[in-house]
Amino acid sequence: MGQSAAAPGIQPDQPTGSQLGSASGVWSNAAHNSLFVALLLAASGGFLDAFTYFGHGHVFANAMTGNVVLLGINAAAGETRQALSHLWPILAFLLGVAVAKALRVPRVSRFVQDPSLPALSLEILFLCAAGWLPGSFPSQPLVLAISFLAALQSSTFPRVEKWAYNSTMTTGNLRQFGEAAFAALVNRPDPENGRKAKLLAAVCLAFSAGAVAGASATSALHNRALVVCALLLFCAWLPLVIADRRQRGPGAAGN
Repeated sequence: MGQSAAAPGIQPDQPTGSQLGSASGVWSNAAHNSLFVALLLAASGGFLDAFTYFGHGHVFANAMTGNVVLLGINAAAGETRQALSHLWPILAFLLGVAVAKALRVPRVSRFVQDPSLPALSLEILFLCAAGWLPGSFPSQPLVLAISFLAALQSSTFPRVEKWAYNSTMTTGNLRQFGEAAFAALVNRPDPENGRKAKLLAAVCLAFSAGAVAGASATSALHNRALVVCALLLFCAWLPLVIADRRQRGPGAAGN
C-alpha cells in the first residue's frame, strides 16, 4: 500500500528505454571518440588537402585558413578569378557546418539520432565514386563537394577521448598540444595534460602523414587517389558500425 505504483507496462526494477540507451551508448561513444578513429580521420583530412592542392588548382579542401589567406593575396593582386576559386570552398565548408548543425535540431534529430555515421558513410561513398572520375572532370565541383563533406566530418566528430579536436585541419590541434605539453612539463606530475598532449601530438602527426600520402598518391593516381582515402575512412567506419550494432542489441533484447 505504501509503495508508489509503477508506470503501466514497466516493472519496478526494469530499466527504462532511456536508461538502456544510456548504458549501451557507452560502446558507441568509446568508438566515436577513440584515438584510432581520430587518427584515421586526421590522416584523411591531410590526404584530401594534399589531393586538392596538388591535383586541383592549388586550393585547400579542408584548411580554410589557407584559403582565406590565398583569397586575400589574389584579391590584392587583382586576380579575381583565382580569388573566387578560394572563396567557393569556404562557402561550401560553411554550408556543411550549417547542415551538420541542422541535423541536431530536435525536429530532425528524431529521425537521425547520431549523424556521424551517416555523414561518414556519405563521405566514403562519394570518394569511391569520385575516384573514378576522368582527369578531365572540372576541379571546382570536386573541391566543393570535398569541402562540404569535410565540414560534416569535423562537425560530427569533434572529440578524441574527452578533448575537443579538429579532424580536418591542424592549427587548433597544434595550439592545444602546445598548451597541454607546457602544462604537463610545468605542473609535473600532470597525467591529464600529459595524456592530452600525447593524443593531440599523434593527431597532428597523422594529419601530416596523410598529407604526405595524399601528395604521393595524387601524383601517381590523380583522381583514383580518392579511393585510397576512402579505404582509410572505411577503417574508421567499421568500428563505428560494430559499436552501433552493440548499442542496438540491448534495446532489441528488451523488447
